[in-house]
Amino acid sequence: ENEDLPHRTTADEMDAERMKNVAYQYLCHLEEAKKWIEACISEELPPTTELEEALRNGVYLAKLAHFFAPNKVPVKKIYDRDQTRYQSRGLVFRHTDNIMHWFNSMEFIGLPKIFYPETTDIYDKKNMPRMVYCVHALSLYLFKLGIAPQIQDLYGKVEFTEEEISAMQQELVNMASRCQPSARLEEFGK
Repeated sequence: ENEDLPHRTTADEMDAERMKNVAYQYLCHLEEAKKWIEACISEELPPTTELEEALRNGVYLAKLAHFFAPNKVPVKKIYDRDQTRYQSRGLVFRHTDNIMHWFNSMEFIGLPKIFYPETTDIYDKKNMPRMVYCVHALSLYLFKLGIAPQIQDLYGKVEFTEEEISAMQQELVNMASRCQPSARLEEFGK
C-alpha cells in the first residue's frame, strides 16, 4: 500500500536542500562581486571558487579603493600590487595595509561603517560573507553616486558544479561554527 504514496521529504532532507541553496546563493553573490570588481578595476579576478582566498591579501580591494578614491589610495600605496610576494611567501601582515586602504577609502566617500567587515574577517577568512555583503553595499552606494556600474543579479543565471556547491556548503558550515550568531548566513540573501 505505501508504495503508491509520494515520497515525503524528511526534515533532514529539507535542511540539506536549504543549506545547498544557501551555498548556491552565496556563490552567486561572490560571482556578482567578482564581475563588479572586474568591471571597476579592468582586471580579471580568479575564478569564483578561488575568489575568497584571492581577496585575503587585500590587493584587489585596494585596487578597487584606487578606482573610486584615487587621491586617497594612489597606486603606489598598494602593497604587493603585482602579488609576487604573495605568490612566493603567502600572506604577510603588511597585506593588511591594503585592507585598511579599502576601509579608509570607503570612509572617505561616506559609506556607513555598519557595512564594514573586520580586518580579520578578510585576512584570516573569518567571515567572508561579511566582506561580500560590504562589496554589494559599496556597489549600490557607488552606483547611486554615479561612480561605478550597477552590480548584476546573477541568481539563477550562473551554474556551479555539485562539487563546488558542496565545497562551499562545507566551508560555510565551518565558518558558521566559528562566527557569532549575528553573522547568520541565511540573512545574506535577504
